[in-house]
Amino acid sequence: MEMNISPVFPTLLGQFRFGPEESASVNAELEALILRRESVEPSSRLSNVGGWHSKADLLEGDAPAIGKLRAWIIESVNRMIEATYESTKAMGMHRPFQGKLQLSAWANVSRKTHYHRIHNHPGSAWSGVYYVKAGTSPADQPLSGVIEFLDPRGFTEMVAVPGEPYGQKIVLRAEAGTMLIFPGFLYHFVNPYMGEGERISIAFNVAALKG
Repeated sequence: MEMNISPVFPTLLGQFRFGPEESASVNAELEALILRRESVEPSSRLSNVGGWHSKADLLEGDAPAIGKLRAWIIESVNRMIEATYESTKAMGMHRPFQGKLQLSAWANVSRKTHYHRIHNHPGSAWSGVYYVKAGTSPADQPLSGVIEFLDPRGFTEMVAVPGEPYGQKIVLRAEAGTMLIFPGFLYHFVNPYMGEGERISIAFNVAALKG
């Protein structure tokens, strides 16, 4: 018997953690910058329920921390491009990326009971979030501020499969200095934040433009 069992329809989700000393310094500057903007700029209303959502121009600033964040996003997205290329090459396809990237980002500040509804990011090849401040996590609220990603394949819950490999949610907890990157089509939501103080994150979109 010949046998070939291969993963198909892969969906890559990247998790990147930056050095604790460097990220702590960058996060302190980002936190001050974001809270200063929050005090003078009205909130946009998109997927957020409560909290503050900035305009999508965060990367246009010239603060050193913004420059470092921009560099981290570009480096991490390039790693995602490499991983995507390797996964398609393993399936017998040769589709290297030869275009350019267009970035946009915005800040989110959440306080107690604030959350983000289920949504995705149309028009974005990759989307992501960088955690500036994770906030606190009450022992009796294990899903406080947790982000959840849904299986993008429809109707996976219709039939039970041994091992239950389909239809499961990916559940990730915010950690300061950590960045997540995922395809823009991937539906996700953030559970209500039930801790004290602020939970601060920076979300971003990456459009892949043909060269």
